[in-house]
Amino acid sequence: MRFIKLSENDLKSLQNGQRYGKHFLFRDRCQCLILSHQGYSISQLTEMFKTHRVTIYERFNLWESGGIQALHKKPGQGRRPKLSPANPKHIERARALVENERQNLKTVVAQLSAELNIEMHPDTLKRFLKNLAILSEDSANASRRVRTRVSTMKAK
Repeated sequence: MRFIKLSENDLKSLQNGQRYGKHFLFRDRCQCLILSHQGYSISQLTEMFKTHRVTIYERFNLWESGGIQALHKKPGQGRRPKLSPANPKHIERARALVENERQNLKTVVAQLSAELNIEMHPDTLKRFLKNLAILSEDSANASRRVRTRVSTMKAK
């Protein structure tokens, strides 16, 4: 049986991480270590967190190798988006196809899938278009804020 033994400071930092952590995975890892410290076995932890034993061991290894900082998700982990707002080809083709077929996104998805060689669901396209709208709103709001600041500075 493998358990994690924690000092008072470590326990407090993990409890804070579990309560106030920004990401679910980080909070979940903190809770797993706290429960191990409290005497829960690997089998019990796998049942609670609905994971494999190896996942629990990986959490223990992360803690032992890097402390609480190692429990955070690193940049680049996770699934890559099928349509990226950073890719100008995706933006250009999606906007052009949506302009032609506003009422039928299934047609747009079929054309995009064929052109970009990407299998996707219509909801994927909806999320992508929503993100584009949010990004363009943010940039418009930012430029509006800059213009407002400049005009108030000129007025003074």
